Amino acid sequence: MTTYTDNHKGVEITLEPGESIYAEPSAFCYGDGFIEAKTTTGSIISAIKKLVTREKLFQVLWVNNGSQRGRIAFASPYLTTIEDVEVSSNYSFIAQRGAWLASDPNIRLDVTMNLGLSGFLGGEGIIFQKFTGNGRVFITAGGDLKVINLHRGESLNVDTGCIVGFAESVKYEVKLAGGIFTSIFGGEGLVLAKLRGPGVVILQTHPENVINKVVSSNSSQATSSSSRIDLSDGLQADELATIARNLFKNRQ
Repeated sequence: MTTYTDNHKGVEITLEPGESIYAEPSAFCYGDGFIEAKTTTGSIISAIKKLVTREKLFQVLWVNNGSQRGRIAFASPYLTTIEDVEVSSNYSFIAQRGAWLASDPNIRLDVTMNLGLSGFLGGEGIIFQKFTGNGRVFITAGGDLKVINLHRGESLNVDTGCIVGFAESVKYEVKLAGGIFTSIFGGEGLVLAKLRGPGVVILQTHPENVINKVVSSNSSQATSSSSRIDLSDGLQADELATIARNLFKNRQ
């Protein structure tokens, strides 16, 4: 059983005795005492794949070593949302680098590359993660998340940074956004991704570069604020001035 928090920032997963799940090292939030962790890197090939796809070199395998059902919860990084995708022998899923949060042990992570012109133009679309096997994959999206089911022949133009992932059946290509002058002066960047169905597409409202700007801005404001004296919860400026004058008089 899978239970999400109201805002999909956290997910609680039920593990049967003997069941396990892989997760990012920093994703763990809480779990029953009989669910234990084991750190693994996998093979050299899998380690290289993780580095290429910007995943951490080490993964944590959480195992239910108890005799009863257990619960374990994972939390998403700052300003992101969690969603699960069911992968099967007939359904593989492609995701952007760094989207993986956790997955069942039967899920295989591979690297797929778009080395054509569209891949290099798209920026976000050169290297993807490909998930195959049978089980659940938990991925993260920046801001809010939107799931769109494209029918055969339907297409969708998307900012490349807003793509979280899509079914392998979805065709991915990149095109200029309304011509070269519109692309340069229109404020939408140089290119757009075109996704053509059939298949599911998962989008995010806040791409990674937007989140990084927000975090950087908040960090700068916090640093600036900490360097100033805040008088709002203490003495007012005129009160401090009066005290200072009295101290100066007493020393004369």
